[in-house]
Amino acid sequence: MIPPSFYATPADPLVSPDYAGWWRRSLTLARRVWKPALLLHTIAAVPSLALTVPADVAATAENREFQDLLANGHAGPAELIAYLSATALLLGAVLVAALIAAVVTAVNVHLVIQAATGQPVSLRAAATAGLRRAPAVIGWTLVANLLTSIAVLMCVLPVFYVGAALMALPILVTLERGSGISRAFSLFHADLGTSVARVATVFALMVAATIGLSTVAIALDVIIGGTAGSVAASLWNGVHLLVSGVFLTPLLVTAYADMRSRLEPFSTAYLMPHPTTPPP
Repeated sequence: MIPPSFYATPADPLVSPDYAGWWRRSLTLARRVWKPALLLHTIAAVPSLALTVPADVAATAENREFQDLLANGHAGPAELIAYLSATALLLGAVLVAALIAAVVTAVNVHLVIQAATGQPVSLRAAATAGLRRAPAVIGWTLVANLLTSIAVLMCVLPVFYVGAALMALPILVTLERGSGISRAFSLFHADLGTSVARVATVFALMVAATIGLSTVAIALDVIIGGTAGSVAASLWNGVHLLVSGVFLTPLLVTAYADMRSRLEPFSTAYLMPHPTTPPP
């Protein structure tokens, strides 16, 4: 028999019975962890921007030069190689930045869990726990990106479906050993209404933030112009990582908790530092 503490109550810090409760819990946890989360993402932004900004500037310059040469009929094999090399360098930098972001997500998840379980919110403790799960998060993130790429080749609808089902994947991989993509789909399908409502809200916030920040980045690039404009735009885009990391991770953690509670008995008690394992 499973102890009553392992069933979520209306006062559970993570699991909510409805949409309003989910939103309220997410904002409460975000307020508790935003300072260490902001510090975490600021630290991670340094190597990410150090890689992506120069690569982006170089790729932008090569692209402009190549397009001009192509329009004038002067583009040859050497120019094409230079253009492709700069593009490949940018893609490599973006990939490394994405891997750093995956590690940061694992650490950020533990910050949220600390707040939810009443522990002191400690970036050092969260980093220790998160780094242990980082290899799994990175591995499953790469697999998820491959699956999403395949969905892109199929059609628009599969992309939305796969993306929605896998949105909580980094959270469950961080918190559940041995879990992966099949588990993410199981959680998503446990209660489609709950899952779609949470995931759609997170997706809408991500799109809104991206559009808003991209608009400012384009304006900076046009107003300042040249290399300085590209650098300013790239640095401004880095703000997106800070905003999304600080505020979206609590939304995803609570969404994961809601989806899991619809599939099986689950409450915040399962995530306590040394929980008593319920008997089968």
